[in-house]
Amino acid sequence: MLLTKLHIPAAGYNIVHRSGLSENLNVGLSRKLILVSAPAGFGKTTMVSDWIAQTKIPAAWLSLDSGDNDPAVFLSYIISGIQSIHSGFGHGAQVLLNSPNAPSVESIITLLINEILNIPRNFILVLDDFHLINSSEVLKLVAYLLEHIPGNIHIVILTRSDPALSVSRLRSQHQLVELRSSDLSFSANDISILFNKKLKLGLSVDDVYSLESKTEGWIAGLQLTAISMKDREDISEFIQDLKGDNRYIMDYLMEEVLKVQTDEIKEFLLQTSSLGQMSAPLCNAVLNRNDSQSILETLEKNNMFVIPLDTERTWYRYHHLFADLLKQRLRSRNQEEVIELSNKACNWFEQHDMFDFAIEHALSIKNHNKSIQLIGKVVEEMWENGRHSVILKYGDILPDELIKTNNEFCLYYSWILISTGQIQKAEPFLESARLKTTEAIQESDPASVKIQYYKKLLGKISVAFAYLNSYEEHSEKTFDSCKTALENLSEDDPLWYSWAWFSYGIAYFSNGDLFRSFDAFQKAFEYGKKSGNVYLITTIISRMAEAEQQFGHYKSAYQKCSELLTLMRDKGYDKITKTDWRFTSVYLNMAYTHYMWAEFDKAYENVNVAYSLSKKGSDIMLDASVLLFYSFIQYERGELLDSEEKINAAEELIKQNEVSPYFKYAIVTWKLARFVKLKKYVQANDLVRNYDLAAGNDISHVNEAIYLIFVRLLIAEAKLSEAETVLTKLHTIIIQSGETGPMIDLKISYAIFYKTQRNHQKAIANLMEAMELAAEENLIGFFLFCIDEAGDLFKEIFKILTISETNISVSFIDNFKIALEKRNKRNKTNPDAGLSTRELDVLKLIAKDLTNQEIADKLFVSLQTVKTHVKNVLLKLEVDSRVQAVTKAKELGIL
Repeated sequence: MLLTKLHIPAAGYNIVHRSGLSENLNVGLSRKLILVSAPAGFGKTTMVSDWIAQTKIPAAWLSLDSGDNDPAVFLSYIISGIQSIHSGFGHGAQVLLNSPNAPSVESIITLLINEILNIPRNFILVLDDFHLINSSEVLKLVAYLLEHIPGNIHIVILTRSDPALSVSRLRSQHQLVELRSSDLSFSANDISILFNKKLKLGLSVDDVYSLESKTEGWIAGLQLTAISMKDREDISEFIQDLKGDNRYIMDYLMEEVLKVQTDEIKEFLLQTSSLGQMSAPLCNAVLNRNDSQSILETLEKNNMFVIPLDTERTWYRYHHLFADLLKQRLRSRNQEEVIELSNKACNWFEQHDMFDFAIEHALSIKNHNKSIQLIGKVVEEMWENGRHSVILKYGDILPDELIKTNNEFCLYYSWILISTGQIQKAEPFLESARLKTTEAIQESDPASVKIQYYKKLLGKISVAFAYLNSYEEHSEKTFDSCKTALENLSEDDPLWYSWAWFSYGIAYFSNGDLFRSFDAFQKAFEYGKKSGNVYLITTIISRMAEAEQQFGHYKSAYQKCSELLTLMRDKGYDKITKTDWRFTSVYLNMAYTHYMWAEFDKAYENVNVAYSLSKKGSDIMLDASVLLFYSFIQYERGELLDSEEKINAAEELIKQNEVSPYFKYAIVTWKLARFVKLKKYVQANDLVRNYDLAAGNDISHVNEAIYLIFVRLLIAEAKLSEAETVLTKLHTIIIQSGETGPMIDLKISYAIFYKTQRNHQKAIANLMEAMELAAEENLIGFFLFCIDEAGDLFKEIFKILTISETNISVSFIDNFKIALEKRNKRNKTNPDAGLSTRELDVLKLIAKDLTNQEIADKLFVSLQTVKTHVKNVLLKLEVDSRVQAVTKAKELGIL
């Protein structure tokens, strides 16, 4: 971190205190934002730093540059700046930022906002040179901060152009103070004070007004004019010769300024102009001299646009406008000289471990070979500290073939590409790194230290390949990668070791081997805890909970999720769990468990949280999973149209993206289940044909869920021979996997099958076996879902339980009965099948055999609105036509 960026610039010598502007700024202390927007050279920085010095208000200052377009970098500087006011600020957020799993912008800024509330005084945060920010993420971050800003902090933005923020809204809310070039321009009185009282140049009144007219109060022009006037006797004539626009005047004055400098100073100014920030040792090294410190101090005293960046006068920079003009002259004079100076600066920064500056100098002169060499030295640290945007930027700049010469950069660049969904782009870089690292191992002395480095690198590359293949469901490739990773990594590197075991868990899960999957996740969790990486731990726990649910261990799964949220709360990260998309799966797992426990309101609450979180991330499969279960919950609540919209959205997602077959089947399974539940057998069979479902097909872990629903369709259509074939195949594979949930579903299907065969005894026996499996974990949801097909069987079971002892606990039966009562009560309090008043009006007119257009005319609404109401009526009454709707409505007593 460059602490010089946090230094409040000194107002400088010969400052003109401007009380009017200070009063305007004081008003800003009761507003959210102070916006100082004006072109270069209007004294924005000087004016605000002088105001801070005069009012003694606590201030955190950040001088921005292009590198701050990385959200992690931007936030790190914000935290460090505010720590100068309140030392205890932001330590927890900083830990999360310095992580290879970069947190969401909103989650971190929410955490910081809550900490700002605890700072016991008012202060300002100054963001200088904000025009250099073009990252949509950083702009979104600042916008979010302004929207939710606590009353004890005020933002000051200094910029050459208005930022892409909701300035107009702040203005309308009276939460904005604006200062623009017309406010900042020097008046004739200001010019007189500067030139006569401060600089003792003795301008006449006419000279002052002439200067005001020609420069329009442009401060940079006035400063250059003052420097050019030094030792002149023809001041009035010199002023009269000024003409043209600001750019012309600036060029003219630059020539005049350089004319009055010695050749030595002139060369120093030109040759150091491309350094960005400079120190005496740097200037000495680049220019082969030893007196740079005295020159820099002299330039500052002579108001030569030199700005100190720290109180010790160690680091300086030129005013941006002045530096730009100097660089133009240097480039036009000799481009080769620019390259030589940048190479020297690059080497100096590298020698002093200031790699960001070294890399920027190398990139500025397109020395890509040097750039990749430097980046390779620090890319691992950048990845670990969450500076992923910077790594992506370097990857975009450098040629692909050059990137492939550096295995370290290939690894971390590929990891970030995979995490952002750019799998095809990542794979060639990873493959190149794997081949070259493998070759290096083969060519190295087995006893050398170097071979240990290459083996560790190959282990990490293999983890990245496992990560990549897990997205594409290549389980065999994932197994191979995990095996190579564990052979080459050691337990001393818990982060990577944890990822390797986690990838093993994913591969086993995809193959239906839940026992090995859970064991792998458990090992991943042990090493994940040692790594201290919160987001890795969260990911592992979510997967462990999912595996536990497959085994039927819902209580354990729920406990894991609850303990994670408690841990986050105890660490002060409570807000992050409701704002960071990585916690989506935690709330989704909890929602699913609440449904199984027949706690529908809690299930709905948690799936809502999961839904809002998922929209902030970019994990396609997670988004679709949430939409899938949201659709299911909405169906159970009677919100049929919303349910259909969610499942259609999930289906559209998987059509547009490459996802695993397992997941495609999950979407289709629920679509088929909805059609079967709604008795829409035509649509159900269309889906069956589209996905080539048949009793003679092979069934595996990947497609067992859809066949558990397919068999219900076969039973409903009395295709009992085919149904029995499917049931037998399902029984074989579910017994092998040891999954409790699917076994409960299978037993219920057997019960419905035997009921249809009129084999009452076997129907009751299978349903009771299912209840015995579900009782310990209180898994009521399985039975509520089949209540329409098996409701009469439950009544008989309840009678049996009053006279016979079984392994079904009393508490489970009591909970089940309560859930049934609530369901019946909900149906009774909703006698109109959930139809709205307008939908009832439409239904009544349908019963009178009116056309859609006639209904629209009757109700004074559009034809499209009527069509939407008709669709809702058909969905809620679970019918396919207007005639069926009227018949069903009469049966229910609605008409």
